[in-house]
Amino acid sequence: MSVRLATRTGLAAFASALLAATLIGVVVQVRFGRVLEEGTDAQLDERRATAPILVAVADRLTQSELNGIVEGARVARDIGAGQRVIDVGQLPDDPLPVPAADGYRTVSADGERWRLLDVEVRDVPAVGDVAYVQLVAPLGDVDARSRQLRRQLTVVGVVVSLLAGFVGYALGRRAARPLSRLRDNAEAIEHADPSAWHVDNASGAPDVDDVAEALNSSLARLADETAQRDAALASARAFASSAAHEMRTPLQSALTNLDIANSPAASEAAVREAVTLAREQLLRAAVGLTAIRALANAELADQSWFVPCDLVEIVDSAVADERRTVDGAANIELVIDDGASDPIVLWPDGMQLAVANLIRNALRHGGGLSGGRVVVTVGDGVVSVDDDGPGIAIDDRERVLQRFERGGAAAANVPGSGLGLAIADQVARAHGGRVTVGESAGGGARVVLTCGGADRGL
Repeated sequence: MSVRLATRTGLAAFASALLAATLIGVVVQVRFGRVLEEGTDAQLDERRATAPILVAVADRLTQSELNGIVEGARVARDIGAGQRVIDVGQLPDDPLPVPAADGYRTVSADGERWRLLDVEVRDVPAVGDVAYVQLVAPLGDVDARSRQLRRQLTVVGVVVSLLAGFVGYALGRRAARPLSRLRDNAEAIEHADPSAWHVDNASGAPDVDDVAEALNSSLARLADETAQRDAALASARAFASSAAHEMRTPLQSALTNLDIANSPAASEAAVREAVTLAREQLLRAAVGLTAIRALANAELADQSWFVPCDLVEIVDSAVADERRTVDGAANIELVIDDGASDPIVLWPDGMQLAVANLIRNALRHGGGLSGGRVVVTVGDGVVSVDDDGPGIAIDDRERVLQRFERGGAAAANVPGSGLGLAIADQVARAHGGRVTVGESAGGGARVVLTCGGADRGL
């Protein structure tokens, strides 16, 4: 069963006060009883001087009318081979121990306690006589006063404990107010927009404020993650829709051509043409799927992929690959600016893929495959690709960075997935930068990839 903080505080205060009151009561009672007993001992000690007189007059006193009113005492005398004990004054009916050597002791008789002081008396009434006098004092009054004190302390202890429990409960409720407000804030978050996920961290209670601050930090991270997740889901839905649309056309065309090739009425030439077209369309779909996978990797780039490396070396490798694998790509020129050789933290595979896509875009759409010049320039965290083609209209420069978008009517006739610039831009964003499209010195397109956060981790 869960118990609220205020109730716990009240119970703890009640238990603590009750324990303290009990301990104090025990100590006070013991000390008070001891003080009273010490008073009785002092009275007995004052009576010590009367011991010789009692020895001398004990026999006569027992026959006197004073015997019933004097303070109790017992006198033990040695008479021949035996011992005779004379009882004097007010004594209990129950037998008391025989007087012995000097000293105090406490005994029980007639249902109450009695205090005894044994005193040795010599040379009374005759020289050489030895007698023992036992002075007796009842402790009934002492015990009665102790019991009264115990009752009073018990009542006071219970009242104080209950009062302490009530005060502790009240203080616990007051101390728990910041926690209650924190709980209310946390419950309100359930139906709030992630951007409003925040709890009050100025309650005035440092411990609670520390918890609220830690909670706010966690909520901020969770809100960011939620926003990224929602954005990723929206992006994934749009991406899946666009990818399905882009892949549907070549796959449907390939299926149609395969149906033609499989038709018994098709001529041999028609079969060859249909198979050739189907192969081209399937290759187009394969290229598109490869590009889609590359874009997905760029969107989900992990921090562990980023390592210190040489941007010039990455760009040089990308240029060499394109020269080697793309027909007509020998006219790619690589220019290295001052300061470009400094190592920076990059995602090597992603950066090489992005640069390769920029070069292929310039080759396909900027006239690079038909004799035009493509210039790749490497600077400090910057890679720019210039071509001599028709360029990209100002109104289209943002649009062509989107998925499955192309540069215009002329670009629509050039093979490609429409993902090259989108992949490059996503890689740049993973590095804290972006891709921008402008105009080259020769009137063609200039595509610039910047790594805004390329120096992270160094």
